[in-house]
Amino acid sequence: MRRVLSWVIAVSALLPASCQTGLAQTENQAADARKVVVESFVISGTRAVDSAELAEITNSMSGSTFNDDAEELQERIASQFQDHGYFKAEVKHLDIKVIDPLASPKPVQMEAEVSEGPLCRLSAIDFTGNHALSSQELRAEFLLKTGDVFARAKIAGGLENMRRLYGSHGFLESSFIPDVPSDSAAKLNIKVEEGAQYRMDKLEITGPPEVAERLQARWELVPGAIFDATYLKTFLEKNSSLLPASFTESSGVALLKDCSDATVSVHLYLAQDPQHGALDRPKHVDCSSPPDKKKKSD
Repeated sequence: MRRVLSWVIAVSALLPASCQTGLAQTENQAADARKVVVESFVISGTRAVDSAELAEITNSMSGSTFNDDAEELQERIASQFQDHGYFKAEVKHLDIKVIDPLASPKPVQMEAEVSEGPLCRLSAIDFTGNHALSSQELRAEFLLKTGDVFARAKIAGGLENMRRLYGSHGFLESSFIPDVPSDSAAKLNIKVEEGAQYRMDKLEITGPPEVAERLQARWELVPGAIFDATYLKTFLEKNSSLLPASFTESSGVALLKDCSDATVSVHLYLAQDPQHGALDRPKHVDCSSPPDKKKKSD
């Protein structure tokens, strides 16, 4: 599926607050002008989908706001059918009528002709390329049982569960490639690329010394231990009372990978380092190739 575009709004810190507010409002209005809100949605051309399912699909999109992009809207409609097990659904034609071209976002009426294809049901899930975790462990991350409707959203949820499971075992760059089912008895084949297993290096904290010491004492991942990617979130939640009210994981945490040594350093920023600005902070590194030195699991 094509990547959905996003816009990044940058506001100069040198502008007065009133100018910043006005600029932000102007850019928000411009972004809204590139969006549509679906006021009504009618689907035709289907043969096997019952009226209740069609109502669920149309209601899921009616009243919602989307990018003003016909191709993206077609993809969203197809994904709704895939969530109901029609994995081969194809939008044959999409008619978009703008009700008020001057509004932001623009209200539209949509009519789609859809060929839903066969209803797919899961026959099996097979895994290849997995070594650190067994196929039984990975299969348990999927709620779908044999014979269940092959729902795209539930498959995506299982893949996300796999990502968390691998992350908890130190595999920070694992990827999973599912095959698209070819018939109504859908057998899902998932190719697993585990990547390197990372270990904990060190925890560094920028902030009040007394708080940093308490957090250091409570951190349980010792150097050399397999890095549990799920531990950080748990640690922050458990020790939220020690963190600044404005602290967020996205702005206050940086992970620094050593790709050659397969280690990770965790950096927490509880206060601005007077010697270093935000741009000097270590960034999350996406190692483009597996580290040279791979360490075995415990």
